[in-house]
Amino acid sequence: MDDVHLFQSYFRDAPIANGLYGEAVFNYSDFDFNQRMTLGGQGGYGLTDNIEIAAGIYYKSIDFGEPGTEASLADIPVYGRYNFLSDETKFSAGAYATLPVGDEIIAEGDLDFGVFAAVRHPASEQIVLTGTLGIDFLETGIDREASLNLGTGVIYSASDRASIVSELTIQSDIDYSAFSSGLDYRFGDNLRFRAGLQLGVDDAAPDYGITGGLLLTL
Repeated sequence: MDDVHLFQSYFRDAPIANGLYGEAVFNYSDFDFNQRMTLGGQGGYGLTDNIEIAAGIYYKSIDFGEPGTEASLADIPVYGRYNFLSDETKFSAGAYATLPVGDEIIAEGDLDFGVFAAVRHPASEQIVLTGTLGIDFLETGIDREASLNLGTGVIYSASDRASIVSELTIQSDIDYSAFSSGLDYRFGDNLRFRAGLQLGVDDAAPDYGITGGLLLTL
């Protein structure tokens, strides 16, 4: 199930793509004091059997209620990862940086960066376990703080075409914890429909969120 992508840890994963892939994605998140909607595209390219680069371009709008809605291009995340172990169990490590092209009025415009490691292990023919551990160096406006990023998940192959992807992601410094579960359904050889629901636990996470996308592999 290497071609089944995660939802929350989309870029922080262990498999290396065999060529080019891209996804048109939509996300809506409801927070205590605002609602956020994001439209964009994300994808990656396997440069070699061991190296993948990936990036995303998004347009984000935030509804603050009575003050109104603000919208802007979001910061652009750029990721790279290297695969060290590519047998049944896969292990990769990588780094990322965000290009600060967004507007600070929607909490963008920061140069963040970090490192991470990711693993996938087949527990059975139908179940794959995933995990990621990283350190993010986040710009807070006053200084830069280090934040631990932890993710764990399960991919369940419900059929030859459909997979259920469930994840828990925790980020220490901003009190973020969220659980998500979604469907990855393959049409033909190259097209996938993806949809998921996210439930937040901590204040920095959304009360709930929905996401949908169409992923094309070339």
